[in-house]
Amino acid sequence: MKKPVRIGRAPLHPASTPTTPQDEALACTKPWDTLEETASPGIRYCGDCRKNVSWVDTPEQMHAAAMQDLCIAVEQGSLHFKERNDTMSPSLAARRLATVTLLVRDYDEAIRFFTEALRFELLEDTPRGPGKRWVVVAPARNAGAALLLAKAVTDDQEAGIGKQAGGRVFLFLHTSDFASDHARMASHGGRFLEEPRHEPHGTVAVFQDLCGNKWDLIQPNDDA
Repeated sequence: MKKPVRIGRAPLHPASTPTTPQDEALACTKPWDTLEETASPGIRYCGDCRKNVSWVDTPEQMHAAAMQDLCIAVEQGSLHFKERNDTMSPSLAARRLATVTLLVRDYDEAIRFFTEALRFELLEDTPRGPGKRWVVVAPARNAGAALLLAKAVTDDQEAGIGKQAGGRVFLFLHTSDFASDHARMASHGGRFLEEPRHEPHGTVAVFQDLCGNKWDLIQPNDDA
């Protein structure tokens, strides 16, 4: 069964709720099949509005039409669009925070700290020209954001080592075994600035990495 077609002015902000009749988007009741065919495939003419109506298949085409204040037609329920507040909006792409840059003094020193003290995995260590490497570590592969260990090479970068959050806690490391990780880190160069605390959200202690950045080691409560 063929899905119904939505027709109307391409919405510049498709996720918003129309505030006036003139702002309504894709609210035309005229069926696509009743529009007059033109010489251009995918474009039909509306005799009532005296405007062309273009068939769109992608969010990019919808955005381009919106910028030109054009009327469009789109198949309802297509892979590229979803219905919301009586409008059609481009589906959002899946996104995640992948990598955070951490300034370090030396690649190998940083790798040792993160793989030994924090038991991170070395995901990549690729040469990138004279003296440069692309070094990525993470608590585990595909387990949240990874760290790009970037060797400081300018005066400004050198000044930023250990101060990337201006003295605040910079990163938060969650664990399911606080006691084990705490003991491991303390014996392999992790400098804890306080004794473990039991807070409503979990067990936590602030520590510094080899460069001086502050971290929270946290074992969240199950009900936090």
